[in-house]
Amino acid sequence: MQRIAILLSLICMSASALAASPTADEQHFIATLQLGTSPHVRYLDANGRPLDYATFAQTLHERRSYSLTRDTQTDTAVLRLRPAGAHAGEPGRFAFGRGDAFPPFELPSLHGDVQRLGNFHGRYTLISFFFADCEPCNAEVPTLNAYANAHGDMNFVAITFDDAETARGFVSSRGLNWNVLYGGQSLTDTLGVGIYPTLMLIDPSGHIAGAAVGMTMSDDPAKRLADLDSWIAQWKRASSAAAP
Repeated sequence: MQRIAILLSLICMSASALAASPTADEQHFIATLQLGTSPHVRYLDANGRPLDYATFAQTLHERRSYSLTRDTQTDTAVLRLRPAGAHAGEPGRFAFGRGDAFPPFELPSLHGDVQRLGNFHGRYTLISFFFADCEPCNAEVPTLNAYANAHGDMNFVAITFDDAETARGFVSSRGLNWNVLYGGQSLTDTLGVGIYPTLMLIDPSGHIAGAAVGMTMSDDPAKRLADLDSWIAQWKRASSAAAP
């Protein structure tokens, strides 16, 4: 009986390993993503829920498109199906919440380099998603600057789908002193950011601690800063309480 139990256990282990191994079709698809030798790829449906590759591929046969964000240094990528009939720039619903791993990315910075999620590990990171013609985004710049100036223990990064010239013009005219990454359409599509401005707090391990989508703040500058400080403090507390 013991031998039979061991044999059954080995069969189950082999079946699990086989199920976890990518098929030849998936291997060929992953090769087109230009990752490294040990790729890790996540597939999501239009609502941001995880999919297996077979379901993802079947949906692509229905002439659906997807967004892709990746980091070629860590060999990681996240692909999210767009809603039926949607095109680039038309994200699905916002689908990443507290505790979810923030998608990998590599985006150009106005500093002239390329930055990745890993650059911000080890500290809390506040991310502001904006675009140049967004009036509420313009209005929040003084508050964002003031908050960053008062919290030197955090990272601050603003991400836009605008091109470099447009992003640089925004920084110059509005006085935003944050680190700015541009050309981020695929990342915003993958996250489902479709309302601006949106703020997200990332914990030191790269997981989402909190988010404010389409945030609105008081017209009073001091109250704006107090609101933002309160939100960030609440997100940090919740993130620390949920940590193992």
